[in-house]
Amino acid sequence: MMDENKPERIQINLDLSPELYETINKLKQQINGDTAEILLKGIILLEVALEAKLQGKQVWITDDKQNLESEIVGI
Repeated sequence: MMDENKPERIQINLDLSPELYETINKLKQQINGDTAEILLKGIILLEVALEAKLQGKQVWITDDKQNLESEIVGI
């Protein structure tokens, strides 16, 4: 019987480079989260960026005064 209050999860196995594994672990510490949360946030960010690109928009990083710091390219 499945607990109705707990969302269903599917377990997957990934082969990662040591560098990517280290990056995921650093991100987990920075947000005090788990691997699933890191992957979910990364996928959501990619989804938003791709949707913007498909609409002819660009994704940029700005400082607190809205000055362009960098443009996200290659998506």
